[in-house]
Order: sequence, then C-alpha cells, then structure tokens
Amino acid sequence: MSESGQVILENIAVAAVYWGISYLNWLIFRGVGVLPMPVWPAAAIAIITALYRGWAIAPGIAVGTILANHFLLGASWPFSCCISIMNTLGPILGAMLIKRKSGGRVFFGTPGNIAFGIVVGIVFVPLLSAFGGVGSKYMFGLVTDDKVFTSIIRWAMAHGLGTFFFGIPVLAWLQSRGRHEL
Repeated sequence: MSESGQVILENIAVAAVYWGISYLNWLIFRGVGVLPMPVWPAAAIAIITALYRGWAIAPGIAVGTILANHFLLGASWPFSCCISIMNTLGPILGAMLIKRKSGGRVFFGTPGNIAFGIVVGIVFVPLLSAFGGVGSKYMFGLVTDDKVFTSIIRWAMAHGLGTFFFGIPVLAWLQSRGRHEL
C-alpha cells in the first residue's frame, strides 16, 4: 500500500475510534445531562495519535470530533466544526511541544520530560480545547457571560481527566511494546 493510502486509512481509523469512544462515553453519561461530559476519553485518542503521527492525523481527529459533536451530541454543523478546530489543533500543538522537549520520544525518559508531557497532555491541550469549545458556545449564544469561566474549567477538566485516565495507561502500554519514537 502506498504511503498516502496508509495515511488515509489511519485517518479513517482515528475518526472511527474517536467517534466510537465518544459513543461509549455518551452511553455511560447520557443520563447525567451534563455537557461537556464529566470525562472525555476521546481526548486521549487525539493526543496519542498526534504524538505518533503529527499533522498527518489531523483530518482523522477533526472528522472524529465532528462526528461525535454533530451526530452524537446533536450540535449544529457550524458549532461542531468550530469545536473540531481546537480539538484538533490542541493535540497537534501539544504533541509538537512534547516532541521538541523530549527529543522525539513520547513522554518517557527523564522525570522532567515525563512531568512536562503530563502537564501538556492534561492541562495545556485541554485548556486549548476548552477555550475553543466554550468560545464557540459563547459565539453561538449557547453560554452566557456568567458561565464562561466555569464552562472552560469543566470542559478542560473533562478532557484532562480523559487523557489522564485513558491516555497515560495507553502510552505506558505502547512504551512497554517498544513504541516510544515519534
């Protein structure tokens, strides 16, 4: 298979996995009636795939985000597309920072690199996503001035918790299998 065909298949797989994990998450938390959900494991898929594939995987993350937000959560097309931008750019930029700091390794190596990777993955990337998502909600009149700050915190916490509880174990598993180069 050609390299471009491989990249297309990887993007399709990432979009499907992102949507699938989002669907399972929705099944678990649909009765809670809270958006964003208390935990968003799909954020872990985005950061992990961005760590390993960089910009090449951005379309898969974007499409997965749109599928989850529009078809699963019922968000409008414009809102879903706006969310998709920061849910894609955040992990890509976070992965670039981690790669630069760690010399091409994924989270592992020195304690400083591990700490940096964790802070980027569970604080920086979720905050970028939250600013984009809540900013979009604000732009579309879906959140009021008095709820912006708490909405950003809740959104970032859902993505951060999803990455912490799902991303770190997956990265540790990949490391144990010898997959630590980007």
